[in-house]
Amino acid sequence: MASTSKTLLLKYGIPCVAVVVIMVQLCNVHINNLSRWKGGGYGMYTEIHYQGNQIYITGMSVDSLIANNSINESFRYLKLMPNERNLEEAARQVLNLTNEDSIHIQVWKPTINSKDGKYTRVLLEELYYKK
Repeated sequence: MASTSKTLLLKYGIPCVAVVVIMVQLCNVHINNLSRWKGGGYGMYTEIHYQGNQIYITGMSVDSLIANNSINESFRYLKLMPNERNLEEAARQVLNLTNEDSIHIQVWKPTINSKDGKYTRVLLEELYYKK
């Protein structure tokens, strides 16, 4: 009896768990804009690494903001998963640091057209945020 349940677990249980893990990661890629490079790396070589994503803030130098270590972590996480919640968190930290009253923040993703080799950027997310 024990060998039958062990055989069923090995034959059906483990592949089912693997399929569930893959489905959760792919849902995060398409719903939460999670980078394909994280969460198991399914399809990671189909896109440029998430560290290539660019954060643009109107009227501010992002490089000077990154020099502040507390905001650097927030920007790194925003590049990894550019969704509205992470945009709001980064915007809130920038506003607290700069004493501005509003901010326009964007996350751009670099893309390369494989047919003609042209490099372009695609807007992933943007947010207008006020205190």
